[in-house]
Amino acid sequence: MLKTIIKFGALTGLALAAAKMLEVSYLADRLSLKAYISIIGIAFLALGVFLGLKHRRRKVLVSYKEVDLPPGGMAAPLQEGLLTERELEVLRHIAGGRSNQEIADTLFVSLNTVKTHTNNIYGKLGVKRRTQALDKARQLKLL
Repeated sequence: MLKTIIKFGALTGLALAAAKMLEVSYLADRLSLKAYISIIGIAFLALGVFLGLKHRRRKVLVSYKEVDLPPGGMAAPLQEGLLTERELEVLRHIAGGRSNQEIADTLFVSLNTVKTHTNNIYGKLGVKRRTQALDKARQLKLL
């Protein structure tokens, strides 16, 4: 990142030096102020497009693998080892009606750790809210 900033600064300095040289050269009499501004604008536009294309994120190819489900559907693998012990503990506290801060104080962890466990629970259960997580956990007999 620092290299890019230094390069950009050097190019800006060179562009300003070139503009100053143009100011005193033969073309200075022929070009108007609007032409100078247009040339500098086009140069910076080209520089921006170049840097944008050079530093853009690359797309990642994701492949999927088909697997056969057991006779019970998704319920069997979900129940076995779906949540870690700590996530189950957090889920029990959520079921008890405790806030994230109360759970953090009880488990002697930070509030962000509780939020991370909660988000992991939501992701593993495929839900977006606490109430949905509790309903799904009861359906899967995790509580």
